[in-house]
Parts: sequence; C-alpha cells; structure tokens
Amino acid sequence: MTFSATYVQAWREGRFPSARVPDVVERLSGIPLYLVHGRYDMTFPASLVPLTPCTDAVVLDEAGHMAHIDQPEAWLAAVSRFL
Repeated sequence: MTFSATYVQAWREGRFPSARVPDVVERLSGIPLYLVHGRYDMTFPASLVPLTPCTDAVVLDEAGHMAHIDQPEAWLAAVSRFL
C-alpha cells in the first residue's frame, strides 16, 4: 500500500465538498440509531447527544472520540446490550 498527497492541491483549492451534512438530524430521523459515545469527544461533543434522533444512547465516561479504544470493555458491553 502506498500513500500519496495527490488530494492536497484539490483540498487547497477548495474543490472538496464538505464532509459535514447540514441537515443531519433530519436525515437521521426515522432511522433506529444506537449511539455509543465518549464524554470527551471533541469532534462531536457529548452535549449534542440529546439533539440526535437516537433510539438510545450511552455516553462513556473517560472516553473520547475513539471510545472503543479508550474504554474497550465498556464499549463492548454497551454494544452487546444493544445486540
């Protein structure tokens, strides 16, 4: 596997569409969603969890954006309960 930086020029020129979806809550409504989230996630703050159309949500303490790495046992337990 090799990596290249061929995307950099397009990125610098603003030719990449935004990864953010402006109507994410609307797009997710009606879809059963189980959220396992790290309390210290700086990418998607835990304060936004109540705004999502979740069927259920678990916020893991002492975990960040990669909750499955930060708290693997707690993450696996939460996913197992859901399944």
